[in-house]
Amino acid sequence: MQVLSRAALLLGVVIVLIAAFLLVKNVIDINQLHAVANANRSKDSPSPTNSILLMTGLTLAGGFLSGLGLSLGWGRRTPHP
Repeated sequence: MQVLSRAALLLGVVIVLIAAFLLVKNVIDINQLHAVANANRSKDSPSPTNSILLMTGLTLAGGFLSGLGLSLGWGRRTPHP
């Protein structure tokens, strides 16, 4: 059970870090999108909606796995006779 707990915790932390990176990237993309929209209304610019949905899903999955890893705990190992 300890291996599963540590694996879930590690995977959750990694996913949360990836989601944080995507959050920063999406904020930059959205700021650029607003700048383009205000400067030139005749051109189409890409929508960051899919990236935001991916970031949200990764954040939820990472939070769930981190909580699962923490809740399973490491406990004391008892020697087997």
